[in-house]
Amino acid sequence: MVNQFEICPICGEGHLNQQVDKNNVEYNGRSCLLDSHYSVCDSCGSEQASPIQTRDNKRAMLAFKKEVDGLLTGADIRALRTRLGINQNKAAAIFGGGPVAFSKYENDDVVQSDPMDKLLRVADEFPAVFSALAKKAEVQLSNPIYAQINSAQYVSSVELVKLENENPAAKRPQLRLVSSFKPPLQASSKEWVSQSSLINVSR
Repeated sequence: MVNQFEICPICGEGHLNQQVDKNNVEYNGRSCLLDSHYSVCDSCGSEQASPIQTRDNKRAMLAFKKEVDGLLTGADIRALRTRLGINQNKAAAIFGGGPVAFSKYENDDVVQSDPMDKLLRVADEFPAVFSALAKKAEVQLSNPIYAQINSAQYVSSVELVKLENENPAAKRPQLRLVSSFKPPLQASSKEWVSQSSLINVSR
């Protein structure tokens, strides 16, 4: 944030006054009014943006681009991480991206990759996936819900493949349910036949 009494670096006499205007921006066919931060000198009237103001303007634009592209915004990622009950360091260890990745994601300094975005969404929607990722990264989870999921047993992919490749001859025979409430169907017709007619045919 710029100090309101900061001396103007252009004229060296006036003081900078902070201003916030609405700036209409467009991206991929969508438009939005974003806050534009800058300062105006009360002496020479020059408009300028400090490094902090430039950073804030860039973050607002990046968050808008994420939203248009269907990606999680920084605020979305922060809320997701809070729901999972982990800090930024644990999130980086579980999902990857580097030690300061989530700080950059959440501040809208960097756009996360599409695979990272999908991974975060899946982990948020399926607790078992998040628990498995944390276990693989050897990250201890404080939320008791995920601690309970860690102890659950799942069918491995190897077992699933074995079931798919099982010899059909070794499978259990199909059971036929016989009902005494309705007579059986005649083989060549969909109409019901009486038991007596079946007896005559068999004879």
